[in-house]
Amino acid sequence: MKKTVRILLLLVVLLGAAFLIFRTPDTDRGEMIAKYTNESSHFLDDGQGGQIHYRDEGKRDGPPILLIHGSNSMLQTWEPLVALLEDKYRLISIDLYGHGLTGPNPTGAYDAATNIAAVIKVLDAVGVDKAYWAGNSMGGWLTWRAGLSVPDRTAGLILIDASGAQVEQKGQAYLGARLAQSWIGQMLLPEITPRALVKSSLQENYAQPERLTETMVDRYWEMLRFPGNRRATLDRATTPREPGKWAEIGNLKMPVLLLWGEQDKIFPLSHAQAFASAIPGSKLITYADAGHLPMEETPEQVARDIDTWIASVTTQAGAPNLD
Repeated sequence: MKKTVRILLLLVVLLGAAFLIFRTPDTDRGEMIAKYTNESSHFLDDGQGGQIHYRDEGKRDGPPILLIHGSNSMLQTWEPLVALLEDKYRLISIDLYGHGLTGPNPTGAYDAATNIAAVIKVLDAVGVDKAYWAGNSMGGWLTWRAGLSVPDRTAGLILIDASGAQVEQKGQAYLGARLAQSWIGQMLLPEITPRALVKSSLQENYAQPERLTETMVDRYWEMLRFPGNRRATLDRATTPREPGKWAEIGNLKMPVLLLWGEQDKIFPLSHAQAFASAIPGSKLITYADAGHLPMEETPEQVARDIDTWIASVTTQAGAPNLD
């Protein structure tokens, strides 16, 4: 009995020492805002005690494109695309709750309806009634969910390696996501988040990891440790995704463009094909040299295809009312 107690005490001491050695504290809120905002950044009071960070960039009177990032990302993921499209389009990007400089939702909710409502608040704030919604991964899931719930606010949908397809072939979550869904991750990740873990997870998202720069890794790591974001990440991991909504996806009436990295391990190409089969009239374009984040890996191709598609939609249907 005494030996068991000594072993338990030793384990407690070792765990305590490991915590002190490997703990990665939150980043400083003020420093992060100074570092990661620009002249196009704004903070919108959400009416619940939160501040939603967004950017409004590009051509003011151009067709508006709303850009929605994926899980554990932030609006900076769209910077390469914004640089390529800003001369022609108005580009509105947002940090979702629990991400980037927005930080956690004061209500603790991270479901689709809550996030879509936040996006609508941003559109209302910038005076845009209808936009092309473009979303990657979880942001793609929110995009097609918005097409079902607020179709009057969507001129068209651009789904980039989107989540939510109910198919037999399951993808493999990256290391950080796998840990977030485990009991040990739920216990440790709010306090211990090594940079190496973030880098390894990002490399799993890339077809060509050499395209991932150390500056990008730092940004993801620092934003993940923005006050409250790590706890929000774990809360979001246990938020129901309502898979039954997949049965309604054929009801989408607006134009839909599907862009997919052929080397995506998170959501393999079979998921893209499921979207294409389920959505009447949708267009699928794939990229042989991209993984889960083609707008980061191959932004020139993505920008070209979005521009061409919007031009074709406008020609076929006449210019939509985007005021």
